[in-house]
Amino acid sequence: MQLSLKFVTGLLLASSAAFAENANEISLERRNSFISSNNELNVNLFSKHMVQIDHKYKTALNNYKRNIGKDHPLLRLLLGQKRGGPASLDLTDVQNEQLWAGEVTFGGQTFGIDFDTGSADTLVNPSAYNPKKSKSAKNTHESFQASYGDGTTAKGAIYTDSFEIAGLKAKNVAIGHSTTKFIDDQDPSEGISGMAFPSIQTFPKQYKPFFESLKDQKAVSQGVFQFTLKSGKGSTLTLGGVDSSKYTGDVAYTDVDPSQGFWLTDAKINGKGIKAIIDSGSTIISGPTDQVRSVVQGLKGMTPFNQGGTIMYTYDCSQTPSITINVAGKDFKLGKAQTRYGTVQGGKCVLPIAGQDGMPMDAWIVGDTFFQATSIIFDTDKNRMGFAKQA
Repeated sequence: MQLSLKFVTGLLLASSAAFAENANEISLERRNSFISSNNELNVNLFSKHMVQIDHKYKTALNNYKRNIGKDHPLLRLLLGQKRGGPASLDLTDVQNEQLWAGEVTFGGQTFGIDFDTGSADTLVNPSAYNPKKSKSAKNTHESFQASYGDGTTAKGAIYTDSFEIAGLKAKNVAIGHSTTKFIDDQDPSEGISGMAFPSIQTFPKQYKPFFESLKDQKAVSQGVFQFTLKSGKGSTLTLGGVDSSKYTGDVAYTDVDPSQGFWLTDAKINGKGIKAIIDSGSTIISGPTDQVRSVVQGLKGMTPFNQGGTIMYTYDCSQTPSITINVAGKDFKLGKAQTRYGTVQGGKCVLPIAGQDGMPMDAWIVGDTFFQATSIIFDTDKNRMGFAKQA
């Protein structure tokens, strides 16, 4: 049941004042098509997902160079490398892209959208939104094109229109209306909304990401959002503030540089220093193959295998590998559930840490595996991220 903003606000004030003023919360539900009902990982579908992640970041790096006029500091030279192919809104982890989805409204038309901290534009399938049915739609006469891997491309015209999410409203928010379908019909969402910084966006710079528009138009009292993702029910995205009931203990903060586009921070995995991009649009933790190998070789009983250019590892399910991620000076130990990404034939468990041969950056993509161990605060006011243990 979706509660009205007025009711939820009153309920919160009467209880613990966990929310900041005007904070809006989105409930999330996770689904996973890469892992079957018998817990077996579909390695072919997963390999496709990793190709899509590669394409997303290559597109982001190209956007950065176009927008800023120079190569991104994280860019790697890849010579000769190839790879194989307070209100609430319910969200769902979509089946193929593994992003977190919920309903938004553009020009009075409501549809599902994926929330992705690894990109910065709002793009939708042709069937999701019809600007001719909106009284407030404006054609900017600008076009866009974005590649999502495996030949899938979103391209079309950029419009601005009225926007609403969980009771928050803004005017003239940019939306890319694709003339080509880039998200499958089986997915509950029909688009992607990026929540990274504008320097990696595909759109021209005057068309900001949706959360920047909410912030600029004072629809939220704070330029802060918070992901708390769980393997079962109870996952949430909070917009405009922090819900302290979602975590326990102190929040450890680390500064980020918005000019680099990504939610990027220094981190350590089992003591090995890395650059980490915190990405809600990726399922696992992945990085340059040589760096991943350096981390995994410290774990007992790991057997590598190559799936379409992604180096993955299996291990005996009777064992639980010890994996600790340190961010902002605070340790987060992955639980048993977070160290297992399904099984493969033979009953071996799959480690949710993988190397990518064609990784375009000298950085790791830290996705859903880590999100499920933490509550993560993204603060655009103070240019920082906060990490705390989930309650």
